[in-house]
Amino acid sequence: KQYNRSAFSADINECAGKRGDDFHQDCYECINENPGYRCKCNNGFREDNSNNEGNCIDINECEVGEEGYDRDCHNCNNTKGSHTCSCNRGYKLSSNGKSCIDVNECDGVNGTDYNQDCHHCQNAEPGYTCECNDGYEADNSNLEGTCV
Repeated sequence: KQYNRSAFSADINECAGKRGDDFHQDCYECINENPGYRCKCNNGFREDNSNNEGNCIDINECEVGEEGYDRDCHNCNNTKGSHTCSCNRGYKLSSNGKSCIDVNECDGVNGTDYNQDCHHCQNAEPGYTCECNDGYEADNSNLEGTCV
């Protein structure tokens, strides 16, 4: 990116100035050029060529195809320079914080992680279903199965 003040004046070192005043706020490295300057953007931003001033614009990581986008994130929220991910019921955020993985409720405790009236818990994605002992009928009409 080049910012050209004037071809007839001495080079001005914008990089010696104040971030946000003399060069773009989101520029993590200002490189003086003669004339002008180049700007390397912070992570989560890309250089914007439209005004030749080394501006940095936010990358919307929630758009398909963008770096950082993960199709397994159920609810992506773009933030300045980054994004957050949240998951639908029956899922949890993976350790990388960018995708949702199934919660296996059946690995948990009866009455705490799955319905206490579920005799034999079977993991499903999402949630779980119940298999019942003789004389009981499974009600798997929602994500939390039970035997009645």
